[in-house]
Amino acid sequence: MHPERVRARLDRSATTALRLGHEIGGWMRRGHDDRRLHRFTGHLDVLDGVLSRMLGAVVREIEAIDPRAASGEAYRRCGELDGAVFTIRRLFDWYAAKYDQRRDPVLAGILACADEVVLSCWRQPFEDLGREPPTGPLAYVEPRFDAFATPRVSVPPDLRLPADSLVAEFVGRLPVPVVCLPEWTAVQAWWLTLAAHEVGHHVHKDLDPGLENASRDALAEATGDERWRRWALESFADAYSVLMLGPAAAWIVEELGHGPPESLTRAHGGYPPLPVRLALMAEVARQAGLGGAGAPGLAGAAGALLGLRAGGRTLVELSGLSPGWFAERGTVRAQARSLAGSDPFLPRLAEPYSARLLLAAAATVVDAGPAAPSALHANLLRHLPRCGPPGRLGASPTGPPVARLAEELTGRLLGSTR
Repeated sequence: MHPERVRARLDRSATTALRLGHEIGGWMRRGHDDRRLHRFTGHLDVLDGVLSRMLGAVVREIEAIDPRAASGEAYRRCGELDGAVFTIRRLFDWYAAKYDQRRDPVLAGILACADEVVLSCWRQPFEDLGREPPTGPLAYVEPRFDAFATPRVSVPPDLRLPADSLVAEFVGRLPVPVVCLPEWTAVQAWWLTLAAHEVGHHVHKDLDPGLENASRDALAEATGDERWRRWALESFADAYSVLMLGPAAAWIVEELGHGPPESLTRAHGGYPPLPVRLALMAEVARQAGLGGAGAPGLAGAAGALLGLRAGGRTLVELSGLSPGWFAERGTVRAQARSLAGSDPFLPRLAEPYSARLLLAAAATVVDAGPAAPSALHANLLRHLPRCGPPGRLGASPTGPPVARLAEELTGRLLGSTR
């Protein structure tokens, strides 16, 4: 065997890893300089720190292989470490593709809107507690019918194949949650209404570590029905969407669930039957002071959700809700009338709640009739990105927590190669 054969194999593995490091570093620098990603600098700091540490550890493992070692063993170890580099590549690509949608001319506009809606729904309860929010959700678009949230400890549906199991595990561990939106949001911006429900899932998980279990217990106790334990997570997200967007949040639930009468009485997964979901949302709205007849039969369930506490304050208090926004002469109704026209007058869009109120106005327009005005989508694309104060989707986690996570994931990655 030629004496340089092992060295050439080591060089191939090292070059592959170093090329990936160069690609990731360049992408991160462009991301920090890109105004379209200004809400996500905290995300990029986390991803850069973790990916760089993992890749650096793999390079050191490659460099530790003795070029004078038996060729078979050297080749075997290089193959294992090439697999680790590929895992880092898949992890980087999974996230980068979602941020890069903001550079896609077809999706950039709607995601600029989505980022403001997500930020408006995300920061409110943390700031009301005087806390810096953790890294908030990254919205992206996929060709699917509904929406879903992937919290920090969940596995995304597109990574559930065995070959992607390690990548899925890392996505579940990294503190960068995501919200997936259906692709027709890009042509009907009022479908961003879904984001309020999905952000509600992230708030439920991150606002207080005991809040999910407290929700299960409170609903089961208030109703005397153990099924509500199974429905607690989705019911919380439904209630949260009402507190963010008002009664019109229910229109999209009915739209997604609409079907033959016999299908509406069945519970699906973690959701109660559709009539129960809609009635609960109506009762949440009534108890929150937003009017409507409500659903007295679900008063206990609605009260249990609205009475949930974090930091000594109830969910209603933490939502920042002002019932006057949704009154007949309130902001939402006024904006709804304006959004239907070709040149809407929309003052005071710089408040933390501005994006969600503007979206609530759009949902009110759609809920009022079968066909949305032709100007509605264009008006949302124009005005939603103007909403809200400057800021990021949470601070950059730094110091021991992120360093420790990077070390743990690096150990897991290298352990998978042995």
